[in-house]
Amino acid sequence: TEDLLRNLEMFLLPSLILGTALSAATMRMTRTMMLEVLRQDYIRTAWSKGLREQLIVVRHALKNAFIPVVTQIGLLLPLLIGGTVIIENIFGLPGMGQLTLDAIAKRDYATVSGLMLLVAAGIMAINLGVDLVYAWLDPRIHYR
Repeated sequence: TEDLLRNLEMFLLPSLILGTALSAATMRMTRTMMLEVLRQDYIRTAWSKGLREQLIVVRHALKNAFIPVVTQIGLLLPLLIGGTVIIENIFGLPGMGQLTLDAIAKRDYATVSGLMLLVAAGIMAINLGVDLVYAWLDPRIHYR
């Protein structure tokens, strides 16, 4: 909180490394799914009705193409969390990854167990979020 700009500077390169590592796969999946959805009959029908391109792409195509992308993002986020342990160690950043490595080195099993419980709860929350996004993207998907 003392030097906000310096803190953001310090986290810029690690964030860039973590982000670019997983964004390529996500962008490729998004492109593939958009091309597949844009070839569907209902998209051609929307074009023939004279709807605006922005409306067709955003409301019809992107919403349907984004379901597999959300699945992939949900699968990649735990990898991102695991990657922070390595990034924190390389850049010497204080965080949960560094705390985990220090606890393993000191054989502090209580701390390691607590951190693993926290990571597992985070991954469960990510999975719940993915399911909720499914229901928001496609109203036909509902949970009882």
